Amino acid sequence: MIAQINNAIRHNIFEKLVSIVAAAVLWVVVMEDQNPVIESSYTVPLTFVNASENYKVLHGSQQIKIRLRGPRSYFVNYEAKDCRAYLNLAGLEEGDHEVKIEAAFPPGFELISVTPEQTQIKLDPYIERQMPADLIVTGAAGANATVTKVEQSAETVTLIGSRTAVDAVTRVIGYVGLSGNKEDFSLQVPMTPINEDGRAVPDVRSVPSLMNVDVTIELDLIRKTVPIEADVVAAEGFDIERVTIDPAQLEIAGKETVINPTDNIRTETITVPLGDKSVKQTVGLIIPEGVTANIKEATVEVVMKEKKQ
Repeated sequence: MIAQINNAIRHNIFEKLVSIVAAAVLWVVVMEDQNPVIESSYTVPLTFVNASENYKVLHGSQQIKIRLRGPRSYFVNYEAKDCRAYLNLAGLEEGDHEVKIEAAFPPGFELISVTPEQTQIKLDPYIERQMPADLIVTGAAGANATVTKVEQSAETVTLIGSRTAVDAVTRVIGYVGLSGNKEDFSLQVPMTPINEDGRAVPDVRSVPSLMNVDVTIELDLIRKTVPIEADVVAAEGFDIERVTIDPAQLEIAGKETVINPTDNIRTETITVPLGDKSVKQTVGLIIPEGVTANIKEATVEVVMKEKKQ
């Protein structure tokens, strides 16, 4: 029996080997025809590995193109989510860096290119900074009602964010709406970090984010509009040519005995540095005791001229 099997195998062995090779070649040809090797691309977001929690990563490249080569069936079976473009940030410290973009993809593919090949990033450290918390009163109290005091639970807030974002903050403000109130009231006011254009700065957190505010209202106080006068000290050798104040006037309120003798409200002292021919500052107003005013500061612009010899 075994001899018969051996004879069958050995019979026409050359022809059989040729047939096997031909079948293999035909299979390869058919597979290459049905499942050819092609090139295609996936577009994926840029991610990061080994990023420090102490830094915010600032970068321009958002979408990365990964070009791969492989059997057509692979591109059918895999999607962009199966690939990844990333930056390895291990060992990088604060500042600007140019980093090569690396790619990860399923086995069986061959990497052709990554576009772009590298990108500029900035590692921006997270910081904390204290700033004054400014409240802005909006609207009007009820008839014959005047706001005499606005008390907040904290004079400052702590800003938390990346250095670039925090440095862009010029004020932290909250709005207290009066809405026709005639009695004392309390509320929580959201505090918003804003830039010099008056726009909210994203990615900066205020602590506390809500300010507790108590508003005191009195009825039947006398109201009066008075001018604001700037207290300016000129540098030696210069005279004051022009002073512009914004606002120029201020509405005050209080008891008759306090309001009647009050003819103006003065600013804090502005000292013009030697050599400066103009200066523009926002300064506080000196509000007498017993007097209520709806603003606490004014912007003063001073133009100087040299004294004639």
